[in-house]
Amino acid sequence: MSEEPDALPPAEPVDPKAHPVDMPRIRVMATELKEPNIWLIRSVAAMMGMEAVEALFQRTVEIEAASGMMTKQGERRRTSGGIFFLLARDQMSARQRRKVFGLPPSPLNTKKQPKPPAPPSTPKPPPPPKSPPLTLEQAGALLRATLNIDPQKRGIAVMKTTIIGRPKQIKKLDACTLVVLGQKAPPAMPKGLPPVPDTSKATIAVFIANKQWDKVEAALKADPQDEAIIEGYPVNDAKNQLTGIWAQSCTSKNLQRAKREAQAKDES
Repeated sequence: MSEEPDALPPAEPVDPKAHPVDMPRIRVMATELKEPNIWLIRSVAAMMGMEAVEALFQRTVEIEAASGMMTKQGERRRTSGGIFFLLARDQMSARQRRKVFGLPPSPLNTKKQPKPPAPPSTPKPPPPPKSPPLTLEQAGALLRATLNIDPQKRGIAVMKTTIIGRPKQIKKLDACTLVVLGQKAPPAMPKGLPPVPDTSKATIAVFIANKQWDKVEAALKADPQDEAIIEGYPVNDAKNQLTGIWAQSCTSKNLQRAKREAQAKDES
């Protein structure tokens, strides 16, 4: 039972011989009402009789079919079992209610106890002032300083980058294709990072295997809105703002979308 009665003290035991109880029918009612407290429904039946319980059950079904019944506070709908027990309480005498549901909670026990006064709080120390982000000059100086670190004392990493764009300068070579792009201004970066240097004059030159580029080139020609997606390993020439990319994979947004759709179709 979810709602009725709410936190009641133990009820007096009901004499099961007061009225004969049809337990198989009680179980069916409990299942249809989705009420786990079968024994409380049995106690109601023992007090009021199966005929009265059948009437209560039918009335509960009618109320549920007509959009249900809200709780007394209007916060939510009552459960089917809550409606059934509320109807049963309304039809019982005070003595019967006490025997089945127990005594209502004492008003003395339902009063909210005053909260103890909160202990005086010690004022929190002010947060330390935030350090200003690095300037572009400071960031450049730190980058140059890293050149002095002994190579034996550096960690080893694989650097991989992704290029997304639509190249206009394309040069077919014997074994590969060279595509050249400019670099867009980066989006807003996380707070605390130094400003990004001006990239308006930066150049990205990408070497792509002809077999990979031919498929992407056809996709770009078929859709002027499509863009190439290239993943590879960069080599930087900071002095000339040039980044060379040796492409490991090359596709386009439309080719990726078609591949995902084909995979989803195969899995379904």
